[in-house]
Order: sequence, then C-alpha cells, then structure tokens
Amino acid sequence: MEKIDRRVKGVDLFKLGYNCAQAVIFAFDDVLPIDRENLLKITGAFGGGFARTRNLCGTVTGMGMVLGLLHKDGDDVEENKKHLYGEVRKLTDKFVEKNGFLNCGDLLKNIKGITDGYVPDKRTEEYYKVRPCVKFVYEAIEILEEYIRENGLADLD
Repeated sequence: MEKIDRRVKGVDLFKLGYNCAQAVIFAFDDVLPIDRENLLKITGAFGGGFARTRNLCGTVTGMGMVLGLLHKDGDDVEENKKHLYGEVRKLTDKFVEKNGFLNCGDLLKNIKGITDGYVPDKRTEEYYKVRPCVKFVYEAIEILEEYIRENGLADLD
C-alpha cells in the first residue's frame, strides 16, 4: 500500500471545496472510528471560523476533533477531559507559534475582500492566491500527524 501524504490529501480536499475542518479531519479518516458520511455531517458547520462567523479556525477545530476521536479515555470523566484539553492545547500552541492566532478573523484580518455573512465565497484561483487557508490546512495536519505519531495514537503508515 502506498503511504498517504496527509498534508497533500487535506489541501486537495480543501481545493475541492470542503471546508477547513473537513479537510483536516478527512486527512485522517482512515484511522478514525467513525465513517466518512458522519464525519462530513459533524464537520459541516465548522468552516470560516464556525459557519463563517470568523471565530475559531476550522483547521484548529479539525485538530481537536481528530484528537478527541483518537483519545484513549479512562473511567474518570473529569480526568479524561483535563487530559484531552491539555493535549489539544499543545496542538493549538504550536498552531499559534506558526500563525500568531487561532481565530479565523484574526488569521484573515489583512485579506481584502473577505465577504460578510454566511454564504461561502466562490473558490476560484484568486481565492486561493489571496487566502492563506491552504497553508493553515497543511500546517494543522502536519502538527496533528507529528503528535499522533509521537504518542502512538494511530498507525499512520
């Protein structure tokens, strides 16, 4: 079997029109304990910083979702939550180191022509030239893949 380049897979999916959270989570769909159809439904509103509200970047949300699905839970709910939150913070800290922010609005604040409202912008060549979203997808997958490998959460090969 050929090794998957998850970063390229995620970028390709984003360029096919999937939102940023979907692009990240689908890059790992082969190791997640949930089928692609349900992943699509669960992640549907998480583009554009949650339904284009420009809040938490969908790539960051996608990282949290993947980690949550792969997280090994014990019997103590509070301990599980504390551990997962701490681990997700490690990922978000790395994302901030690379990009300065977690929120979509902050990440895109210098982009002219960002439309308001809930209707997604058309994905054109100009869209991809102007927006750094492809970079965020790539980096989020890279951060997540490194974490999963280091912590033995899934066999990514």
